[in-house]
Amino acid sequence: MLHQVAIVEDDMDQARLVASWLKPYGYQASLFISAELFLESLGEGKAFNLLLVDWMLPGISGIELMQNLAQFPDRPPSIFMTRLQQDDDLAQALHSGADDFISKPLNKTIFLARVHAVTRRQKLSSPSQPARLPFQLDKASFSLISRDQKIKLTASEFRLMQLFSHSNGDLFSREELADSIWGDTQKAHEGRALDLLISRLRKKLQSLVSPVGELVNHYGKGYIFEASHPIQESS
Repeated sequence: MLHQVAIVEDDMDQARLVASWLKPYGYQASLFISAELFLESLGEGKAFNLLLVDWMLPGISGIELMQNLAQFPDRPPSIFMTRLQQDDDLAQALHSGADDFISKPLNKTIFLARVHAVTRRQKLSSPSQPARLPFQLDKASFSLISRDQKIKLTASEFRLMQLFSHSNGDLFSREELADSIWGDTQKAHEGRALDLLISRLRKKLQSLVSPVGELVNHYGKGYIFEASHPIQESS
């Protein structure tokens, strides 16, 4: 089955190159030279599985496009492609509703890995029946909000909680976690990045006055999130 990807990019040579990278992996690309044309396509009922958008566009900017997409309940997962590289730019992109941020000039291997990671997270976080959980996740502030407390998370911690909170108790291997968070299965075993991430997140969860759940290690198999008694829908 072909996956429909929208590439909103005013540099058509760049857009065609990205489309050619994606084609062997089952993506059929629609190219839009402006955000206005893309929004017009959505208004006509066109649906996409992925949105790749340049930050600097003529007319409506990439950030403004993401803000416009808030009105579409079935908006696709999205990735910014931009020459901007500062931490503040990354934060602005994610807070606008984007799922990831890739710096130009694009590296084909890194680009494909990030696309795979974003689409995988989207698939894993779309259960047929959403779980009821004792907390909410606020993407605007990268925070986990329980009944009586709010804790700040890093972008990776937030992504990990998004994955677990929609898993309905599924077990994820180390490779699946590394792939979903970083788009790189090697990080499951190289260094201690995943172990440190899980350790930091565990400490933050344990700091809550009213427990919301815990990350449980099934030795040799992976991790699951065991939620406490549900009291509200997660966002």
